[in-house]
Formats: sequence, C-alpha cells, structure tokens
Amino acid sequence: MNIACIDLEGVLAPEMWPHIGLCAGIPGLAITTREEPDYPQLMRRRIALLRQHGLKLNDVQRIVARLPVLDGAADFVSALGRDYRVLVVSDAFTELAAQFCAPLGAPEFQCHRLSVASDGFIDGCHFLPRRGKEETVRVFQEAGHHVLAVGDAFNDLAMLHLADLSFLFRPSQQTINAAGHLRVVGCYDDILRAVEDHHVRQ
Repeated sequence: MNIACIDLEGVLAPEMWPHIGLCAGIPGLAITTREEPDYPQLMRRRIALLRQHGLKLNDVQRIVARLPVLDGAADFVSALGRDYRVLVVSDAFTELAAQFCAPLGAPEFQCHRLSVASDGFIDGCHFLPRRGKEETVRVFQEAGHHVLAVGDAFNDLAMLHLADLSFLFRPSQQTINAAGHLRVVGCYDDILRAVEDHHVRQ
C-alpha cells in the first residue's frame, strides 16, 4: 500500500497559534517551535497564557474555526488520495485540528490531544506515544508500505529523511539550511507531478 504522511500546519492549513495570538491580542502565542524547540515546554507556556487571559478551549476553538485550509489543499488531498492512503501526521491537537478535517475531504488524522479542566480551561496535553513523526513512517515501512511525506518545518525533517519519497513544502530559509538533500517545492502541483513521474519510473 502507498501511504502519504502529510503535515497539517504550514502544508494544508495555516499555523494556528500565531492566528490565535493575533485574534486574542496575546503576542506570546506567536512563538512557535522555531523560537522554542522544546514542544512540551512551549505548550505549557501557551496554556498558561490562555488561562492568564481568560481564554477557554471553546474560545480557542471559535477562533480556529474561522481559519480556512490553504488554497488548493483540498484538491491536493483528493488527488493524492487516488493513489495513496492519506494520513495527516501533525503535532497539532485533535480538539483544534478537527475543524480542518471536513474541508480537506475527511482524511485520517494523527494528532495529540488536549486535557481540559472542569472549568473549561486547557490544563495539559496528552502526547501521542511516538517519539517523532518519523516513527509513524518507520512503522508503515516495516509493514512493507511505500511512504510519501510532506512537511515544512524542523520537526518534519526526520520524517522526510526517512520516507521513500519526500517534499519540503514552502520552508523557511533556516529549514532549508538544515534540510540537506531534501526536495523543496513551492506548490501542490509540483508534488503531484513528481509523484506521477515517480510512479512512471517504477
């Protein structure tokens, strides 16, 4: 079977936390793993800021619900789905990422989960047992599947290096500098053309 492991934020949908920070007037939420690579620590900071400013999970969900998927993302997922089982592999959280599922044509999602207190505030995270996105790729490969991967950031690089066919989508220059030989693409059509060429050569 062909499996496509696709990152969510920056590839199929906008980055959620900077948008939340902008809408809620909380500049600290604009910080991402580029500035704070320790993701659990980053999430603790975000959770503290949300409580400090009185934003409960349903408030955050209302803000995220106004975000559309990126232009062309739904058609890309649909086209890829003709030859691949599409799995959105993300370090986002199901409670926020779920709103993108229907607009993307309901692919499978593999995300972390949030813990919510009785008062409605986010109070923690339940992280998936994987050590990184690359572990998802490795499990599929060990089962004999061909894996395509698409990502855009530092936390995607290990997944991309391991995959059988991989694409770095609209990355920052910093990510490009760390990417080594990975193929950089600027649009979905570049990926679909490369996938078609790859299948022709097989």
